[in-house]
Amino acid sequence: MSLTKEALDQDVMKQELKQFLVDQLFVDMPVDTIRTDMGLASEIGVDSLGFTELMAHLEDKYGVSISQDEFVPENFRSLDTVVALVLSKLG
Repeated sequence: MSLTKEALDQDVMKQELKQFLVDQLFVDMPVDTIRTDMGLASEIGVDSLGFTELMAHLEDKYGVSISQDEFVPENFRSLDTVVALVLSKLG
């Protein structure tokens, strides 16, 4: 079974975002224990400033623009929802 380019990109993106959480937002968890379905606020402990930093990182790294209407808990619940948002913006 071969991975599609999109599946590979998703995996690469999720891994990069896990590393960002640990390195830039100082999440106190080993990268390899962070699951992409974990709640960013409820389980990982990202605070409001962390979400703002995450949004800025997504805009810089992936060249997307996230509006205030899109900067809502539904889109930033977990790394899965964040990646889905970015991929939808990349078309």
